[in-house]
Amino acid sequence: MTRILITGATGFLGSHLCQRLASEGHQVRAFVRPNSNTSHISGANIEYAVGDMNDVESLCQAVRNQEVVIHTAAHLTNWGQTRTLQTKINVEGTQNLIAACKQHSVQRLIHVSSVAAIGIPPNGNIPADETFQFNLQSSGLNYHLSKWRSELAVLNQQDLLLEVVVVNPGTIFGSFGSKFRGGEMIEKVCQSSIVPYFLGGINIVHVEDVVDGICRAITKGTSRERYILSGENVTFRQIVEITATHLGVKRIFVPIPAVVTGLAAAIQEPLSKITGKRPRFTYEVHYCAHRFHFYNSQKAKDGLGYSPRNFQEILEDYMDFRQLSIAKAKT
Repeated sequence: MTRILITGATGFLGSHLCQRLASEGHQVRAFVRPNSNTSHISGANIEYAVGDMNDVESLCQAVRNQEVVIHTAAHLTNWGQTRTLQTKINVEGTQNLIAACKQHSVQRLIHVSSVAAIGIPPNGNIPADETFQFNLQSSGLNYHLSKWRSELAVLNQQDLLLEVVVVNPGTIFGSFGSKFRGGEMIEKVCQSSIVPYFLGGINIVHVEDVVDGICRAITKGTSRERYILSGENVTFRQIVEITATHLGVKRIFVPIPAVVTGLAAAIQEPLSKITGKRPRFTYEVHYCAHRFHFYNSQKAKDGLGYSPRNFQEILEDYMDFRQLSIAKAKT
């Protein structure tokens, strides 16, 4: 039994992680904001520590007497004025957490980064691994840059008594309350006879597989190493084709060229400053939609015993979730 603090505990990944570790008998402390919705972890035997990633004193109180800290907290939204807040939370917040861990002699820090901090491989035929040189310094992708900088802060910290392990999940799919994260493109195939798709591709991984990889990193991860926790690399075209085949339906697939996403972003982002509403297309969406975010998790498989499921299995999980949701709605 280990005393474990989890930041971002009420989020998508954090809530799954809390449930898993608490069910295994660990003493889990969840670091939550004063206004956090704790309903996703309310059924577990979990202690709460209230604070903020940019409140050093609350972080110090949270990490006190903890053996392991798992840092999943991050700011994801990337448009308008949120970019400043994103950097403050993702970079400065991580630096604050490192300082608190050192002050209170935490044994191990698991930093949940992202494949965004790896970079984007220029060739879809060669997935990036942990040795890939980050190539987005001048991209303007604030989320990717903030995760890269926060990861550097962790790996470059000089206190050898604090063991640090970095994990880099791919694009995470899975249930979160009444929703299924990542299922939007699958649902389009379910609902429409005409299905648009972007020209790039992503790496899809199930949330439970990421949680398993993180749990393995607690005991098996080598300090100052990073481990990609990815699943199957699939193009957006493959996602919709595999889904249609699984459903046994015929669909018309329509590719969306880069000129369309670029024009949409150029119109919608400035307009969002007036309306205050998040745009459907942003520069980041345009930039990423036509590139191949493909990654290799062989290091985690060899070193941690990590074993992710493929997209077909994730698709089947989504369809089970969908059917259950429809049944509940009818009752």
